[in-house]
Amino acid sequence: MSDTPSTAGKYDRLYMVALALVLAGSLAVTVFATKLREDKRIIIGDANGYYAWARSVLLDHDIDFRNDYQLLFPPAQMPSETKVLTPRGLMVNKYPVGVAILEVPGLLLGHAVATLAGHPADGASLPYQISVIWSMILYCVASFYFLYLALVSFGVDRRWAAGLCIIALVGTNLVHYVVDAGMSHAAGVTVTNTLLFIISRLPRSERRVPGLLGLVMGVLVGLLFLIRNTNILLLPFLVVLAWRQRRWRTAEVLTALAGALGVAAIQPVTLYLLWGQWRLSTYPSEHFGAGLKGVVGTIFSHRHGLFVYNPWYAALLLLTGCAVFRRKGLSGLAIAAVGSFALFVVANGTWWCWWFGHSFGNRAFIETLPILSLVAGLQVSQNGMTRRRTAFLVALMCALVALNFYLWAGYLISAYPRDGSNSVAQAYLWLLHRSGR
Repeated sequence: MSDTPSTAGKYDRLYMVALALVLAGSLAVTVFATKLREDKRIIIGDANGYYAWARSVLLDHDIDFRNDYQLLFPPAQMPSETKVLTPRGLMVNKYPVGVAILEVPGLLLGHAVATLAGHPADGASLPYQISVIWSMILYCVASFYFLYLALVSFGVDRRWAAGLCIIALVGTNLVHYVVDAGMSHAAGVTVTNTLLFIISRLPRSERRVPGLLGLVMGVLVGLLFLIRNTNILLLPFLVVLAWRQRRWRTAEVLTALAGALGVAAIQPVTLYLLWGQWRLSTYPSEHFGAGLKGVVGTIFSHRHGLFVYNPWYAALLLLTGCAVFRRKGLSGLAIAAVGSFALFVVANGTWWCWWFGHSFGNRAFIETLPILSLVAGLQVSQNGMTRRRTAFLVALMCALVALNFYLWAGYLISAYPRDGSNSVAQAYLWLLHRSGR
């Protein structure tokens, strides 16, 4: 059912209010977290490894991470890579550079504030911490307005588009990584949302894709790779979606490909400068060797199993699977989405650390949320949902949002182990366990 302009405007405004509340809540959590920590740090853990690239290049004008690690990491949390030197005698940084690229504006603003306000202009003081994380949060939340517009443009009903975007933000483990924005996951979602928006705006007619637009699409694909290398597994879906939107000319494909390869080449170039030899992998020794046990575990295990701790992914995948069989015009796109998700399962599951260490749920699948949400939205919008089914799905979404906040609260206060060593009962019943003490 199509909406009138006034009704559409109302839904748009309500969605903007919801995004504003998510943004305000995310910023408030960072303020609260900063006050709780004695060192006033909100760039913590692995996020420091990503940020070290930006800090070292812009402030030290080098890629020698010795002083960066000493400044950014607490002594007890120094990464194991500090003990590994490259053939050039430099410390290893196993984290790709894509997140650092997005952090540059926040770092520059933080540097200006620190200099003017008399804080240490060292890249680690509070102005840098706040500016970098807040800018990354803003990017991610704002990108969900782009995702909403993209879903509507592709044919998703406005109500479902808004609901799917909001539950992706607050009904999954993404909510934690929006706040912990120094990690790679919110950055990957930001770029994916933006790509979907650009694809939704591609001309459908015989008019050529403007060269700059094609180049920007390629640049964003390259940036996805730089943020987290396994994000390249989203490419099958993105290619099918772009081809579904219009038939591409050879010159247009080459323009996009040039942008993607040009940006992706930053990784081997920076690794050559760091290692003194050409290489593609940022990791010095980690590997894909977990086999079938990891593939099954990354989805179903008590150790951060995706469907165990974040059931909304399973619901999205089920809706996407229905689209494979029930609608011919949507089946190709649905197959591509399922295919990309399956590639994530194999890549994440065969990784030696398939539970991904300290993680709220299985964070390695967060980047699939936009593509699954798009196909699921088309499925529920175009296949005549009955009132009963609609009511059930809305009730399920509300229940899963409540469950997600409950599990997140337990995670934040360490009511159950963050490394996945807990049982499912420990996570789901953490409130009972604490009240029974």
